[in-house]
Amino acid sequence: MKNNRFESESGLVPFTGNELLLKGGLEAEMALLTGYPGSPVSDIFDAIYENRELLKTHGVLGQMANNEALASARLNGARMAQVRAVSVMKSVGFHVAADGLAIGNLTEPNNPKGGCLVVVGDDSWNETTQINSDSRFLAQHLHMPILEPSTFQEIKDWMDLGFEISGACNLYVAYIITTNQADGGGSVRVKKNRYPTVNFLEKTELSSSKIKVKDFVMIPPHTSQKEATLAGRFEKLLEIVQEKGLNRLINLDESSKSRAAVGFITSGGSYSYLEHALFEMGLNGKFPILKLGLTHPLDSTLVEKFLSHCETVIVIEEKRPFLEDQVRAILQKAAQSDSTRFNGTKVFGKSFPQSLPGIPEVRGLNPSLLIDRLGAFFLTLDLPQLKGHKPRIQEEVDIVRETGSSKFSIPIRTPTFCPGCPHRDSSTVSLKIKKELGDVIFHGESGCHSMLQFAPNEGLMQNYSGMGLGGGTGAGIDPYIKNKQVVFLGDSTFFHSGMVAVSDSIKNGQDITYVILDNKTTAMTGHQPTPGNDFDILGRKTFAQKIEDIIRGMTGGSSDIPVIRANPEDREPYAKLLKEMVARKGVKIVIADKECGITFQRRLKKEKKAVLKAKGFVEKEEFINITPEACEYCLECTNATGCPGLTVEETELGPKIATDLSSCVSDGACAKGKVCPSFEKISITRIRPRKAKSPSELTKPISAPQPRNFDGVYYISTFAVGGMGAGVISAILVRAGLEEGYQVHFLDKKGLAIRNGGVFGHIVFSKNKEQILSPLVPYGKADLILGIDILETARGLDSSHNMRVAGAERTAAVVNTHKTETVLSLMGRDKFDTAELEKIIRGGTRSGDYLSQDFSQVSQKVFGTKLYVNILLLGAAFQKGLLPVSLKNILGAVENSVPKQDLDENLAAFHIGRQIAAEGGFHGLGTSAKKRDYAATLDEKAAILERKLFTGRAAAKKYREIVEQAVRWMDLGSAWNEKIAVRAHELVQYGGVTAAEKYLSMIWETYRKDRKDLGFAATKTVIENLFRVMAIKDEVYVAHLLTTREKIARDMERYGVDPANGDRISYTHLNRPQFTVLGFDLEFNLNARNWMLRIIKHCAFLRALLPGWHRRENEFRDWYSGLVKNFNYFEDSADYKTYVEAMKAPEQVSGYRQIRYPKMEWARSRAEQILKTMNADYLEMERVK
Repeated sequence: MKNNRFESESGLVPFTGNELLLKGGLEAEMALLTGYPGSPVSDIFDAIYENRELLKTHGVLGQMANNEALASARLNGARMAQVRAVSVMKSVGFHVAADGLAIGNLTEPNNPKGGCLVVVGDDSWNETTQINSDSRFLAQHLHMPILEPSTFQEIKDWMDLGFEISGACNLYVAYIITTNQADGGGSVRVKKNRYPTVNFLEKTELSSSKIKVKDFVMIPPHTSQKEATLAGRFEKLLEIVQEKGLNRLINLDESSKSRAAVGFITSGGSYSYLEHALFEMGLNGKFPILKLGLTHPLDSTLVEKFLSHCETVIVIEEKRPFLEDQVRAILQKAAQSDSTRFNGTKVFGKSFPQSLPGIPEVRGLNPSLLIDRLGAFFLTLDLPQLKGHKPRIQEEVDIVRETGSSKFSIPIRTPTFCPGCPHRDSSTVSLKIKKELGDVIFHGESGCHSMLQFAPNEGLMQNYSGMGLGGGTGAGIDPYIKNKQVVFLGDSTFFHSGMVAVSDSIKNGQDITYVILDNKTTAMTGHQPTPGNDFDILGRKTFAQKIEDIIRGMTGGSSDIPVIRANPEDREPYAKLLKEMVARKGVKIVIADKECGITFQRRLKKEKKAVLKAKGFVEKEEFINITPEACEYCLECTNATGCPGLTVEETELGPKIATDLSSCVSDGACAKGKVCPSFEKISITRIRPRKAKSPSELTKPISAPQPRNFDGVYYISTFAVGGMGAGVISAILVRAGLEEGYQVHFLDKKGLAIRNGGVFGHIVFSKNKEQILSPLVPYGKADLILGIDILETARGLDSSHNMRVAGAERTAAVVNTHKTETVLSLMGRDKFDTAELEKIIRGGTRSGDYLSQDFSQVSQKVFGTKLYVNILLLGAAFQKGLLPVSLKNILGAVENSVPKQDLDENLAAFHIGRQIAAEGGFHGLGTSAKKRDYAATLDEKAAILERKLFTGRAAAKKYREIVEQAVRWMDLGSAWNEKIAVRAHELVQYGGVTAAEKYLSMIWETYRKDRKDLGFAATKTVIENLFRVMAIKDEVYVAHLLTTREKIARDMERYGVDPANGDRISYTHLNRPQFTVLGFDLEFNLNARNWMLRIIKHCAFLRALLPGWHRRENEFRDWYSGLVKNFNYFEDSADYKTYVEAMKAPEQVSGYRQIRYPKMEWARSRAEQILKTMNADYLEMERVK
């Protein structure tokens, strides 16, 4: 969202919760905003950077500290100059800062113009945080007052009130918000910014003689003196809070002589959840609520008043009973003094009356959880305010419980390193070292590399003690084990606290290797600068600190403690270095020097856009490509890297690994293992712009639908994978909704978004601007789902998650059916069927308003990338009349939400999405797949053979003849006939017509002895597996596969190469061929060109000349051929099925040479074990034969 929002002086403006902290500070004379990034409050540092010019103009300092303790110490310094300061940190960082905060909070500067806020981000649902955080208890322990804003308006406005309270009372104020508040947002009323008069441009001068040591130095005896003043400071605090009305009594009739049957006490985000839940049940305004803005210390007078007016009080709060215990204590104390006033008032929270389930103590809250718990409680009551409402309450409770009753299972999507991530190089090498050097122990650390706990890197993070503590964990076990130890340490973590751990290891002589991952950024939290950069978060020039110089300062340059910087991209020398360092005794430091893949790619994209703008085309581009014909689907590349730049592509010979053009960055990580010849580097050169139509030329005028009308609230949910643009959709809809005059709330749940993680978003439109709502869509209440990713969309119906927003009678859905693989499905450990997922989604949404399409395919065809799939969906949803906004407002929102240089493409995508909805698909570029059948395939393959020089016509004729003859007498159906045609064609290419004839003959012999009543399972097994063993992918055959005319034509289409326009494509094949000569295996790296492979593909004579070459593959083929020949007609169905199972053994055989050979041995052993279970008479017959 455009940054002039932060200079807005009036009106309603949308902000995220993180942004509101900055805007609130700017409106409140804030001079310093410091801290250390951590979810959920990392984005405030992004807001600082995006508004750096505004801050620098007015002398407002945005500054990242090396860690949270240093950030808290800055507050103590800022107080001396009477400036207002904020320190921001996540809950675990609050622990790091605790020592400095405890001391600073005791000081008494008596500077009422100043004020210090400690903003703490709590992660109630434990989604991105190591601990079950509840920072209220730590703040209470530190004697810090706690402010908990509830609404987005309060998040902004209370920054000023917090400063005022802090300055007046000489106390740090803990300003606690939760993930849904930080990541969420809404439209708030803004005021003019008030900039500090004392700032880094207009400095003041302190008089050291006026600084009272007793007020600033908390060392005995001053400590006890200041402790004695805390009661007075807190008393003054409560007076100000009462004056400002931060604690509010809502819906309480104080004049009534009768007591309310039920009342609620709540605070923070929980208040919004409560109001939202009551609204959904039709009970808004029906019950008194004590909304606490200050939750420590509690205003006991106000709490007593509320308790005296209620018979039963329910405390609504997340996590442990912080408020509840305080309220109970106040009630107990007050009742001891005046029992008649409270007359049996009861307090509930974590437990409910009548043994009903209370408010959960584990994880967080949302409106639906409260509907479930409170609704069940309300249904037991006979109260006037519930009269006529119980049917609706029951309905709402039923909706929540029905959404929790689904029985299907959805695969998890684990995070992984981004495409191009430098950590992938280190992890791949380390997995190999772990195998070669014995059982190496890897201690965990904070950062992107904490994803080493997930596949495919299991074993590279085996414990975790906290940020900067990996080395310390090793110190605890080092004296007692023989294992080698490794710690991966991020560069930002090194400066945070890791350097202390390195010093500790050196002092104590640990046997440990530190791999310091120097990617030049604080990547995990959004790419903030580190002390190793030469700029700060305001973009100012700073001194860049070198990690190796710091460590050499610790070691005095001793050669006993090596400190070596190396580029992990140079795989072989880096692997050799790392292995040597781990094997060596003592402390060793390897600095893996490679830039973060995201920042590197952002820079490249920016440079490319500049070239495109200037010239209209890029002269040369390079890509990593995978040839599916050569791919064996052994999954070695995906299991080694887990890279989301890879995907699975269905071909006529089954699934193959391919690069995803939208996410692959061509860093070559997948190819470095050199276990497969299918990888190649493609170079494309152009001399002029492409002739293709621009996307805008493919659109056509369409009448706009009537905007969807709604009563009360309209809920929209988005589901996607990080990088698909769900956040952009939210920004567009928020802006459009504001223009329509709605109250707007939203939540973009990011988490591990840019690391292949699933993301979701909520947008809430309300016509009642006074109604308090949360930014969450309640369970089963989504009016529209925009399913950018089909797997994550299905999660919107999964009862095991807190995102189950779909309702069969309420929810419309627009869904992208394209399959985005998970890491586990790429690795072959998991699988999912998009057709099954769509069936689930259709069954859980409103059938009349359901639209699905492979929007990713359309985006790829039209724009050359899948990145516009989000806007395509948005356009389709709009045209179906599912959005309650006008065409004018949504187009304006698009214009104000996307980068200017990308506006034309986004507008075109929106209108093409509209066409898809209006016409039932987009046919502008022939995006439908060609219809294939046996006859068409036979013609196609014969035509390919016919193009062969000299022998082509005869080969094609013979091929057609033998295939037609083979299928004529077999009743297998067109699909299986097509498979036969495809495989016979490949065998002609491999070994001539003779190889194909042998293959077809053995299929026919199997078919003759097969059983129709069992579906010809044996024949079908042989069709696939006999081909698998006969088409041996030796260097000759692979050379053919890598250079066919059809493959090159497909690549040209894939990469938009038009020779008529002067485009050229060239290949560098990343091969490692192996030849067996005189019993010796000769293996070498070869970056082959097409002309070289075209020579090799004509060298089939080498198969006879070098009998030891691919001997094991030949022996396996002969073994399997014998197995097939021994197949007989089985009257016993059990024996039949057993033999077929044995013939399926080669299904698990894939890969090349060292990857393939163990699988061949396993397959033979497996088949033999299966056959041993057969009927004894048959086995005796075979033995005699």
